[in-house]
Amino acid sequence: MKPVKLSLSDALMLAVVTIWALNLSLVKIALAEIPPLPYNGIRLLLAAAVLLAWLLLSEKNLSLRRRDLPKIILLSFSGYALYQYLFISGIHLTTASNTAVIFGSTPIMISLLSSFFKHEKIKPLGWLGIILGFAGIYLVIRGRAGGFSLSQQTWKGDLLLFAAVFLWAHYSVSARPLLKVYSPLKFTAVTMGLGSLMFFPFSVPQLLRLRFASISLTAWLCMLYSGVIALSLALVLWFFSVRRVGNSQTAVYSNLQPILAIVFAQLILGERASSSLLLGAGVVFVGIYFTRRGREVAPAPQRVGAEP
Repeated sequence: MKPVKLSLSDALMLAVVTIWALNLSLVKIALAEIPPLPYNGIRLLLAAAVLLAWLLLSEKNLSLRRRDLPKIILLSFSGYALYQYLFISGIHLTTASNTAVIFGSTPIMISLLSSFFKHEKIKPLGWLGIILGFAGIYLVIRGRAGGFSLSQQTWKGDLLLFAAVFLWAHYSVSARPLLKVYSPLKFTAVTMGLGSLMFFPFSVPQLLRLRFASISLTAWLCMLYSGVIALSLALVLWFFSVRRVGNSQTAVYSNLQPILAIVFAQLILGERASSSLLLGAGVVFVGIYFTRRGREVAPAPQRVGAEP
């Protein structure tokens, strides 16, 4: 077999998971001063505004094909408005360890949906890589105090987070056919813009009671990073990779996010890292290698012009 070489997509996805891992610590800092629903409402609108401005400056149009509108509206609602509501609600009803393990199942969910929709075929070696990636996350989490567990105290939050993972996987997989027509920037900007407007009403009651003057500059800077970098830039790079190499190879890198998140949490928040971090990271990297070897995906789609 020819050796696997790092590509532009590999580099971009490593950057994306690093951005998202750092974002988890910064979100915790901001949420100490800003309630979850207003926080999400503001950062989603901020991210959407940045993306729409970027789109208008670079592509100079928002044109969409009429036949794509129902699907785009549905994905905007499920991939942003409903997903964000389930995520914020679920994370408050379960543990951080459970959250990391549940979101570690994202590549498996994406691969299942990709196979179901016949976007790509996963060979046995690829499935082994996906499972190893999930096992690597579990090794990391198991070594932490209060590791992964299903209990009467957390099951409601766990179910909400599993539902959120399914919605994100469906959004990501369903995006690939649309990326034959639209650029990653346009797809992300339009769906996030619509999704932000759908989510915002959930945040209005708490937003009206929010004391803006009491929020520190640090919290605002964390929100700025979360909206502009973690949502706007990172999501465009994510869908660039989806269009270039497919869903499974892109998604498997998300297995690294919980591991990097633990490192950042130790450096920024002083949380204690587990002794099994290196072992888990090694298993994840092996899983990524196997996943790259064990997949068959259609050639990267060529973009065609959008029709208004």
